[in-house]
Amino acid sequence: MLIKGMIPAEIAEGPGAIRATVDAALPTARAAAAALRARGVRRVWVIGNGTSYHSALHAAGLARRLAGPEDPVIQAVTAGDFRTFPPELGPADAVVGISASGEFRDVVGVFEALRGRVPTVGVVHVPGSTLAGISDHLVMSAGGPSGVPVMTKTFSSTLAATALVVAAIFGETALETVVAGLRAAADDAEWAIATAEPLVEGLASEMAHTEHVFVVGGGMVHPAAMEAALKLKEMTLLHAEPSETWEMATGPATMVGPSTVVLALAPAGAAHAATIDVARRCAGWGARLVEVSPERTIEGAEHVPIPASADERFAALTAVPPVALLAYVLARLRGVNPDRPGWIERYHSQGLDHIVGV
Repeated sequence: MLIKGMIPAEIAEGPGAIRATVDAALPTARAAAAALRARGVRRVWVIGNGTSYHSALHAAGLARRLAGPEDPVIQAVTAGDFRTFPPELGPADAVVGISASGEFRDVVGVFEALRGRVPTVGVVHVPGSTLAGISDHLVMSAGGPSGVPVMTKTFSSTLAATALVVAAIFGETALETVVAGLRAAADDAEWAIATAEPLVEGLASEMAHTEHVFVVGGGMVHPAAMEAALKLKEMTLLHAEPSETWEMATGPATMVGPSTVVLALAPAGAAHAATIDVARRCAGWGARLVEVSPERTIEGAEHVPIPASADERFAALTAVPPVALLAYVLARLRGVNPDRPGWIERYHSQGLDHIVGV
């Protein structure tokens, strides 16, 4: 990497972590899914918070693309909401909990409450963690340990592991589709990171004085927009807000103006045209645009390329890493060190002691 720092190094390791996770997690994902099918599970609740909730939303969206009318329903819920307002569960329910650290308190609390009652599947990155020890079925993501406070590599690997579990529930054809999609996404992410690296310094200098950033995406790109906006907030301490493509022209549009940057995540796919259309409208309202897309389509927009082959279903793996790299450079330009952020104690004060402070 030309850009030095712990976070850029982990961003560069993300594609390898996806490949390693596919290789390592495939047998356990198959085994967990087989156990759920054998129980006749009809509802699968996927829970997590923050980055892990974005992975849960991705899993639910992916399930809608893969499932037939007789397949189980996959529902994404934040772990805190699920713990506080638990649904009435029965023998046809199962819970998948995502926590890279294996220590997020609400996921752990749900699993402890459900022990012996409802089957649980833990998706974890840290061996020996609490969640790893109490899950009925454990699916470990891979790619090596993480030592940074802002999740990048572990987001990619735990999202990939969760996608394998969900696909395996629907059978081998769905699983083969997802395995191929994840491997291709790793290649596409590698290309996108390498291509973005020489571009992000110039882009960051153009964004240095912005007040608001909106990250827009439709379909399976919406969870990617949520994760990209989170990376911008955590690293740059800017106001960064995700918006689903067809919602952008409503409430968020009231804040769009010359002090706004809009990042349009627009891989090839059914939502591409609508995302580009709303981004073009934002330009008309005075916003500076950054297209994260196969090719520039809006005159005057900045452009961060992603491969034309990038599958919209795995946009969270291909479109987020270059935005995370941009966020890192922008943060340093603004005088913020994302490798050693000042907000760690805010997380610790909420009981999130597993957040790494380095």
